[in-house]
Amino acid sequence: MQTARQNYLQAEVQTATPQKLRLLLIEAAIKNIHRTKKAWDDERFEAGFESLALSQDIVAELLSSLDKESNPDLVGKIASVYVFIFRCLSEGGMTHDQQKLDDALRVLNSERETWRQVCEKFGSSVNGNTGTSARLDLSTDSPTKVLVSPPKSSGITTASFGRPKEAPSSASSTSSGMSWDG
Repeated sequence: MQTARQNYLQAEVQTATPQKLRLLLIEAAIKNIHRTKKAWDDERFEAGFESLALSQDIVAELLSSLDKESNPDLVGKIASVYVFIFRCLSEGGMTHDQQKLDDALRVLNSERETWRQVCEKFGSSVNGNTGTSARLDLSTDSPTKVLVSPPKSSGITTASFGRPKEAPSSASSTSSGMSWDG
């Protein structure tokens, strides 16, 4: 049974624009990195691994949702940022190096601020539109200056982004076949 919070977050995802979905994913990655660090501090390494894997999946989703055809040079530069974050998470996970996680967090926090500004400037919800068919066309005065497709994980069942849950076979899902559930 879903809680009121889960219902609210699910509704937020279903009515969000592509830029808001991207912000939600970035925030979920940040939240899961903090969970990883806390789990490691408490010597709950399996729980830490699970939340770290969720962060990696989210970063991979952010990377794969870049529109590589809109501005290949700029998208390539942005992609390298996500590759850096993913590498930090991977290396940190292998050695339990919290400094690597902090490096990823530093970049993700900056990315979160950028997307918050984009949401403020261009809006963050669409009445009656799931945002799955919309494209975000950022003008040259935008902080990111790149076209992005909505994240492919529009099969997200709730927005709590807590632990993986098998996605229904009829729903679109992330490349790992997972959707996010709290």
